Amino acid sequence: MTAARVVLAGGPRTGKTTAADAIAARRGLVARHTDDLIGRFKWSEDSAEVARWFDVEGPWVIEGVAAVRALRKWLEARPAGRPCDRVLWMHRAKVARTAGQETMAKGAATGWSGVVRELRARGVLVEAEA
Repeated sequence: MTAARVVLAGGPRTGKTTAADAIAARRGLVARHTDDLIGRFKWSEDSAEVARWFDVEGPWVIEGVAAVRALRKWLEARPAGRPCDRVLWMHRAKVARTAGQETMAKGAATGWSGVVRELRARGVLVEAEA
């Protein structure tokens, strides 16, 4: 992984946190987890806070379900520029999900379909797990 600002996005239970922590440890980067905001902000405010994280100079790794909503908010607020250098879309659950987690995964997938083209158009390296 050569990009300095990396986002791992996807539904719950896909291994985002584990992968982000491994990348950060291997490269000596700061890892930020959107789940750390649970209970600190309302639903929409947490993704707005994560969108602000994208403005922090790298290198860093940001991961979480809220990352997709944050990418959308960042892109909508800025007509140009890149929120990150690379996004890895992680969509396959590694363990069973609850019904609520399945609903969150569907929402994340819908959000992802709304941002992936714009990310690519702005020069962000976009990868999806096989």
